[in-house]
Amino acid sequence: MTTFAEVRFAHEDGALADTFASTPDMDVRILPETSTDPEREIYVLKCDAVAPDVVAETLERDRTVETVHPMPEFDRRNLWGVTFAETAVLLGPQVTRHGGFVIDARSAASGLETTPRGWHEQWLLPDREALHDVWEHAREAGFSFEVVDVRQLPGADAEYPVRDALTEKQREALVVAYELGYFADPREASLADVAAELGYSASAVGGRLKRGIRALIERTLLVDRSDRPHR
Repeated sequence: MTTFAEVRFAHEDGALADTFASTPDMDVRILPETSTDPEREIYVLKCDAVAPDVVAETLERDRTVETVHPMPEFDRRNLWGVTFAETAVLLGPQVTRHGGFVIDARSAASGLETTPRGWHEQWLLPDREALHDVWEHAREAGFSFEVVDVRQLPGADAEYPVRDALTEKQREALVVAYELGYFADPREASLADVAAELGYSASAVGGRLKRGIRALIERTLLVDRSDRPHR
């Protein structure tokens, strides 16, 4: 089920890290666009509260920025096209790689004195599993990361309502495990075999199988029980 997530995150090598550190008054918003290409290069920034000449100088000094492209046709909006350096640590491409979209991205205080200033963003993702995968990547990459809000958006499978109990990745893991013989007796495939087929770690796939089986049991076998567990 489609998941909306509002998050805050920061990284010492994240996008515009030097700009945020040297010019704390600058408010930056990345304008939304329709590209779903995780390898896209140019980001359009709207910079407020700082004069254009200061913006240009600051962005050109920022080690996370590769190139700066003034957009004179939008002078009054203070728009700039930038490409980020290969060394910049970005989360946006991870969102699109997991089938999601960044629907709003703007600069934000980190909220903690021990972490750098970073980004406040809103994402749409295919399911909670995708959000978990992006969060896991962020943690491993050294981001400070906070989920401000997360909720499921409406959208049910009317023909097979039990499917709504599962995320896309849980369904995929269960189907592949079944087809490989993971549930056969005797077992014809190991968890490592299923993980290799899916291209994920055994621990990640094992977790998806357990959560998927739990969800199916709750949706199909416990529906009439008054003590049905709530997750």
